[in-house]
Amino acid sequence: MSGPRTNAPAPAIALAIAALLGPACAPALGDAYLAAMTAGERAYHAGRYREAARSFDDAASQALRVKDRDEARLMQARSFEREESWGEARASYERLLADSPRGPRSERAEFELADLAIEHGDADAGYAMLLTATLRHPSHGLARNALKRLIRREEERAGAAGALAWLRQRGPALRGTELDQDVAYHTALLLERSGDREAALRALVAAARAHPYPVGSLTDDALFHAAELAASLGRPEEAIGYLREMLSAREPAVTGSYDRGKFDDAQLEIARLYRDALGDRAAARRELHKLYTDHPASILRDDALWAEAKLWREDGRSKEACATAARIARELPESRYARCAHAICPSLPAAPRPCADYILRELDERKDP
Repeated sequence: MSGPRTNAPAPAIALAIAALLGPACAPALGDAYLAAMTAGERAYHAGRYREAARSFDDAASQALRVKDRDEARLMQARSFEREESWGEARASYERLLADSPRGPRSERAEFELADLAIEHGDADAGYAMLLTATLRHPSHGLARNALKRLIRREEERAGAAGALAWLRQRGPALRGTELDQDVAYHTALLLERSGDREAALRALVAAARAHPYPVGSLTDDALFHAAELAASLGRPEEAIGYLREMLSAREPAVTGSYDRGKFDDAQLEIARLYRDALGDRAAARRELHKLYTDHPASILRDDALWAEAKLWREDGRSKEACATAARIARELPESRYARCAHAICPSLPAAPRPCADYILRELDERKDP
């Protein structure tokens, strides 16, 4: 049986753990620090932000370790932000940086100071600070979004071509960092928005291949969008190749595979390209069924089977259409299509609930699954 739940603030919990573990294992937090942090957190969660800021300031002065002092100072700044006391928040972040220029919270403070300037001060100076923080700390959790914001700012000011020129000027400073692929990916998107789809496609493929799975965080996005561009340029076979390249990185696991977010979308897009762009209905059916069998966690499995059943029916293959519709009703009973199996195959029993009208209207139409 699990023990009783507690809503005690984190410092109070830490104090209790320290008491249980004894002096050999307990961190040297200090009773005064813990008491001040506890008071600060209580006031913060109650909405008494100025009181919280005073308690966090007291905790910072009582801290025995640099990391604890910096955490208290960060919470002091956040309390002032909640109170909309922007100048005092800025002063708290600046004090954190002055006391700990290389401390565990200093990088976060640089990004927060930039945001304060952007939102509540000199926006131009704030974006300059944001760029400096991004270039200095490209591995920080806020850096990726900061880069996107900087690009968006430049595009708002100078259009896609201007933002592209800006990124080409600033991007080399991030080469070899965790933002390397982000620079390449956003360069491709800016090329597309500038009207050069061919160059955008090449840049997307290059970005994906320079940062293959599992290193690249944007590899799937790059290949998927490259496929979209290739299809829009009238090259469906090339598009299918990029999607297959993306899916080739699937890793087997005991329970199936390590599917990533766009894997089932890629499989579905392959089927659509065969069906709509290439007119290869047999290949489309095969790829639709593969989504059902190879992606067991996908929410698109019933869509794929329904689209497969429709293709069988349109091609006059009633036996296969019936078998596919029956599989939906039997194996995916919660699907919206389960109660429509009878509409595909009249020999199947009608469901207690009627099939939705919009599905019946679309049944004989060639629409995307």
